[in-house]
Amino acid sequence: MLRDVRLQALRDAPQAFETRYEDARERPERWWVEWALRSAVGDTQAMFLAWDEGEPVGIAGTFADDRRRWLISMWTAPAVRGRGVGRALVDAVVDFARAAGSTELLLEVTQGNDGAHALYRSCGFEDGAEGEPHADGNRTLEMRLAL
Repeated sequence: MLRDVRLQALRDAPQAFETRYEDARERPERWWVEWALRSAVGDTQAMFLAWDEGEPVGIAGTFADDRRRWLISMWTAPAVRGRGVGRALVDAVVDFARAAGSTELLLEVTQGNDGAHALYRSCGFEDGAEGEPHADGNRTLEMRLAL
């Protein structure tokens, strides 16, 4: 399910992610299993899925590197947007980050993705510096949330 919803996200909103659908689709099954296992153990990395009537309709994750905690891979299916699914996923990541002892949560949002930007602002994130551009040239904006 993790693989399936991640591929749905990459196919639906390619401009929002650095990973390309074509590349992810070619990853072997073992890669996906290892990703899921890394996300299920410890306080460094986690992935969360949102469900609606037994179907995955959203994904968000978090990982820490060099004392910085990131919200990553955020996506909700078009059919459930505006129903609180995105906020619930952000809340799950925030709760995980706090429990892991993080004091700040960072993310990058693609400039022009007004819906995602508005969601993050409504969750308390503040705009920061321009982030790194994706390989396809899409510019990003870094956002921060004090925990």
